Amino acid sequence: MTKKKRVVYSLLLCAVGVGIAGLQYDLTPRYYSVQTEKISAGESVRLVVLSDLHSGTYGKNQGQLLYHIREQRPDLLLLCGDIVDDKRSQDGARQLLSQLSSIAPCYYVSGNHELWSDNYEEIFGMIEGYGIRVLRNDYEKITVNNIDLTICGVDDPAAYGTRQRRSYGNNLRYQAALETFDALQTDDFTILLAHRPEYIEEYAKHPFDLTLCGHAHGGQWRIPYLMNGLIAPNQGWFPKYAGGQYSCGDMTEIVSRGLARDWKPRIFNPPEIVVVEVKGIAGGK
Repeated sequence: MTKKKRVVYSLLLCAVGVGIAGLQYDLTPRYYSVQTEKISAGESVRLVVLSDLHSGTYGKNQGQLLYHIREQRPDLLLLCGDIVDDKRSQDGARQLLSQLSSIAPCYYVSGNHELWSDNYEEIFGMIEGYGIRVLRNDYEKITVNNIDLTICGVDDPAAYGTRQRRSYGNNLRYQAALETFDALQTDDFTILLAHRPEYIEEYAKHPFDLTLCGHAHGGQWRIPYLMNGLIAPNQGWFPKYAGGQYSCGDMTEIVSRGLARDWKPRIFNPPEIVVVEVKGIAGGK
């Protein structure tokens, strides 16, 4: 074997080894902290964010996933779309959704896959039947740990189109839906649930302090410290908002890498639940 071939084979073996090492399917909690003067110093609220389950399962009756959720002791559970898939059986989603409201108050917004389903209205009815509030261009005021919050939810852009598979809707109509929240007059800490992270600059134009998203699946393949995602829907190659915490003006956006596990390997990109601690700082209420 020539020296050149040995080098090529060695590089190929290294690449295969790195790929195998990076295959990660174990569920991982990922933690973020957000500070705000809208909450009194020393007070806090803990959010657990779930996204992009796509009707998948984690153990019998979702036992593994529910264990991790309960372990975080959430004050609120916030679901950012595509928990239900448009093609796969709903069983995995139902197993999870039927148990969440017994843990903490729970809010849900649509993803593109719910809206691509032929029976999306039945899906939302099913979710609400489990005691989960579905926010469709709507909001709800809630008090948690004596902290006043406003929870907003906007339908995925797929709601504003043909709802055919691979149709992501009308951007202008989506922006108009976001404008409905401009009428909010509140000093509460205000959270937006939205499926799509790449609209961060649009979200920042409205009265949201924190936006929570999914959809990008963490960019599918990651290289720690070098590449935060290879490809994501509606962002293409090397997505900017694949997963993590971002700022735009006074607003913070946190993007979950999601829970999806399917035929596409996740490399250095384990499925995750997101835990957000919102903390009050000096100068607050």
